Amino acid sequence: MRMHIRHLVYPVIVALLLVPGGASGQDTAAAGSGTVLWKHTFDGQIWSPLTHHDGVLYFGCDNGAVYAFDTGSQEVRWDFETKGSVRSAVVITGEKAIAASDDGFLYAVDLKEGKEMWRFGLGSGGRARVLPATTPPYEYDYMHSSPIVADGTVYIGSMDGNLYAVEADTGKEQWRFQTGAKVRSTPVMDSGTLFCASWDGHLYALDAGDGELRWKFDTGGAVQGAVAAGDGKVVVGSRSAKIIVVNAVSGEVEWAHSHKDGSWVESSPVIREGVVYIGSSDALKLFAFDLATGEELWQFKTDGWSWGAPVVTNDTVYIGGISASPYYFPGVELEPGFYAVDRESGEVRWNMTPGPIEGYITGGVFASPALADDVVFVAALDGTIYAVKE
Repeated sequence: MRMHIRHLVYPVIVALLLVPGGASGQDTAAAGSGTVLWKHTFDGQIWSPLTHHDGVLYFGCDNGAVYAFDTGSQEVRWDFETKGSVRSAVVITGEKAIAASDDGFLYAVDLKEGKEMWRFGLGSGGRARVLPATTPPYEYDYMHSSPIVADGTVYIGSMDGNLYAVEADTGKEQWRFQTGAKVRSTPVMDSGTLFCASWDGHLYALDAGDGELRWKFDTGGAVQGAVAAGDGKVVVGSRSAKIIVVNAVSGEVEWAHSHKDGSWVESSPVIREGVVYIGSSDALKLFAFDLATGEELWQFKTDGWSWGAPVVTNDTVYIGGISASPYYFPGVELEPGFYAVDRESGEVRWNMTPGPIEGYITGGVFASPALADDVVFVAALDGTIYAVKE
């Protein structure tokens, strides 16, 4: 394991601004919504959701590094090198940044200097992904479960089929729960219950203290994304082409929505003020549903695979779209993009198009953005962080 502290390793590419300063603390009020204030390019695709903490973005990259990137100076404060792609989010707890790598380890590094504090083996090293391609098997496996921290414990899923509970201070295992297949879903905690889903198609409710099973529910298809919990309900989407809401206590179905076009539901749902926001795969749409009834409130056409988790503010829903070529539906061209959508009406407020990449997937945005000081930080598959006026 090597750890490097680098400054200005990668060139900073600064776009023309409507006003000086960008997101470095100076006034950006004159910039219109959707204006790219600056951008910084790294040497690998970015699938890791962004975490913003005290003026620093933390995220992983397919080049194997975890980055701490200062949004004021647009400089890398430190990077921590692993031996695999880092597609999990980076969670901040105390003076630690915690993230998982495809090398099979969960790492805790010092928040200030990026030095390793501990590592925990997830039993997944050397296991190959099945990445999106034009040929079978069509078992697209592009995500990594992200860690969450609650009451001093880190919870994370693994490709070895386990959900792990690890002591945040030491990296010592507290318990593990074995599912029937790999766990790419990020767990969520609600009222002492840990909810997580697996590629075995089941949604699990576990006691957060000891990992004992409270109930499980069969969604009918592999679950790639995270679940959402709130208002006594749990929302899950799966490759059964369904969005399903179950009772958080009993695990019984309250309602379900089926995509008639058979679209997988890869996106992680978000609950806010009684509404569920969730993307889709081949449906190429972002949806808003009433949490209580399942009524569709609106849909927005993204023209790309909206596989990531939306971010919802008081008035806007942010989500990315991914493009691939050739697409298997004749006459349809997928478009890469990032969208700011009016939360009430479902109408687009602004959008941007990131740069292209080589391969079957040709570009777009998967990672959930981070917001701070009227700026939206967007991580694209082209390896670029874009700072965009909110």
